Amino acid sequence: MMKRLSLGLAVLLVGVLSSFAQYGGNRWEILRAEYGTGSRWVDVTSRVQSLVRGDSLNFRAGNDALGLDPVPEHVKALRLQVRDQRGRTKQLTFREGETVNLLVIRGNHPGGGGWDRLQINRAQYGSGNRTMDVTGRLMAQVQNNQVSLRVGNDSMGGDPAEGRHKALTVWYTYNGRQQQVTVNEGDYLNLPGVSGGGGYPGSGGGLLILRADYGAEHRHADVTARLQSQVQGDRLSLRVTNDTMGRDPAEDHRKVLMVWYSLNGRSARVTVNEGESLNLPGNDDWYQGGLQITRAQYGADYRYRDVTDRLNSQMQGDRLNLRVTNDSMGGDPAEDRRKTLTVLYIYNGRQGRTVVTEGDTLNLPGNDENNWPSGGSWGQLQILQASYGAGDRRMDVTSRVASQLSGDRFEMRVSNDTMGGDPAAGQPKRLRVIYLWQGLRYETSVPEGGTLDLP
Repeated sequence: MMKRLSLGLAVLLVGVLSSFAQYGGNRWEILRAEYGTGSRWVDVTSRVQSLVRGDSLNFRAGNDALGLDPVPEHVKALRLQVRDQRGRTKQLTFREGETVNLLVIRGNHPGGGGWDRLQINRAQYGSGNRTMDVTGRLMAQVQNNQVSLRVGNDSMGGDPAEGRHKALTVWYTYNGRQQQVTVNEGDYLNLPGVSGGGGYPGSGGGLLILRADYGAEHRHADVTARLQSQVQGDRLSLRVTNDTMGRDPAEDHRKVLMVWYSLNGRSARVTVNEGESLNLPGNDDWYQGGLQITRAQYGADYRYRDVTDRLNSQMQGDRLNLRVTNDSMGGDPAEDRRKTLTVLYIYNGRQGRTVVTEGDTLNLPGNDENNWPSGGSWGQLQILQASYGAGDRRMDVTSRVASQLSGDRFEMRVSNDTMGGDPAAGQPKRLRVIYLWQGLRYETSVPEGGTLDLP
């Protein structure tokens, strides 16, 4: 009996000394706490912070101390996201039943770090209930308070849902604000970025591409993510061509790239012609007004008018108020249909969106929190209209193209075989597509032999 008791005390002492050696020499600021297992975790930050006594946190991790059981009949763990006096962050994990014994810092730590740091609180990658935790992997990618990477099985360290389109969801803290963003497989994660949950991209930090459109007249493509992925050291420099933009939304037209961006709390806008060079930040790009219409469309199905310039010209004192009619929008793009006006705008460095039905009144900026994006998305990818051919010898391939769509990423080789025929034998053909992405209509065209890649 005495030998077993002595052995037990020795094991306990080793555990305590090991815990002290690992954590006891530092003071930690508790940034976030989660309790659970697998893909089921519950935020218990407030509960853990309430257990602090003086400058110490000492309790046994378990259902009683944390006040809930998120996964009954499973062994759980407590994960603490912490920061030391030097501003370094790490994740501490305690299995259910283990003792948490830490010296803590209340509020911001001494040393000037403040809240102007990017903290990855939690990150999950997968589809449906088939996900994996990639928090530690993303934390390791943080450099200079930024993360920029393409989301895929390789960068995430595995494929938790083979054969299914996956997404990465990240909960993070920046400038003291807890935010959340969801990025589809194949797209780019750029943090800190524009996201839901109260984010405010214009409040500080590095170069952020708020919005970027490339095209001519009413035929544009959204290239925001593409440009943000190429930002290096708060600078962006490239030649504007169909190749660098990844597509040609208006063949036979000279296109322009329009970019809205922010840097250190200041908002800016620049327009660059096709063939010229984009260099950010610029010297004369800054604007003073708080409200900017970045894209506005009026219409129904694939028939619409771009009314961006029209709305910007009617703003008065950073406000816009008008009744949405064919007259106020400058025409009727779909005579037999009831139309809607979709407006994307930036107000004081923050992005918003509103949709107004014909006959109703547009009021900007709006007070409704639903105007702000949630999870980085405003709607799914939809194929509205597609045709294939040359000149006036074209055929409608809308159903054929739309039938290949799965999720919010689309790749399709353009050929007579994939399009189902050759409407203009002996001539170089093109596929033209009008598609809906995040509530706005865009156009693109792809030559025969090329690849349709959306969005």
